[in-house]
Amino acid sequence: MAKLLEDYIDRPTLAAELGVNWRTIHRYENQPDGLPSLLIGGRRMYKLDSVRAWLERRERKPNPTRGRRGA
Repeated sequence: MAKLLEDYIDRPTLAAELGVNWRTIHRYENQPDGLPSLLIGGRRMYKLDSVRAWLERRERKPNPTRGRRGA
């Protein structure tokens, strides 16, 4: 039987996964296109699919003109 919250992760665990402090996760939530979260029983939870989608939206492609001197 599947657990109801198996697709969710809590703030300390997410912070550890990303290698940042839990306060950084809190700041990510408060950005204009912030990290989606859910408050359950006083615990902030994050749906893994939503976290992955948020990370993908933040991905930047390299600037192809940067670093090409004299080209």
